Amino acid sequence: MNTEIKKVVTKVKDAQEKLQKVLKNKSWIEDARKYAERQSHEVKKLLTSDVSKVKAFLERERKELERFQKEVPGEVKKIKALFKAQSKELSKLLVTVRKGAKKKASAPAKKKATKKATGTKKKSSSSASSN
Repeated sequence: MNTEIKKVVTKVKDAQEKLQKVLKNKSWIEDARKYAERQSHEVKKLLTSDVSKVKAFLERERKELERFQKEVPGEVKKIKALFKAQSKELSKLLVTVRKGAKKKASAPAKKKATKKATGTKKKSSSSASSN
C-alpha cells in the first residue's frame, strides 16, 4: 500500500512540475489570444454580410410602413364616408318599410272584418235552419 501511495504522489509531482512549466512559459496564452483574434475576424466577416442584409430588410420595411401610415388617414375618411352613406340608405329603407307596413296593416284589417261579418251571417243562417 505504501508503494501505491508513493506512485500516486510521484505522478502528482510530475503533473505539478509540468503545469508549473506551462504556466511559466506563458506562450500558450499568446497562442490562445492569436487564435481568438483570428476567430473573431472570421465571425465578423460572417456577421457583416448578415447585418447588412438585415439593415437592408429593415430599411425596406420601414419605408413600407411609412407608406401605410400615410395611407391610413385617407382610408379612414373613405370608410367613414361609406358608413355615413350606408346609414342614410338604411334610414331611407326603414322609412319606406315602415310606410309599407302601415299601408299593409290597415288594408288586411278591413278584409278580416268583412270575412268575420260574412262568417257570422253564415253561422246565424245555418243555426236558424237547424232550429
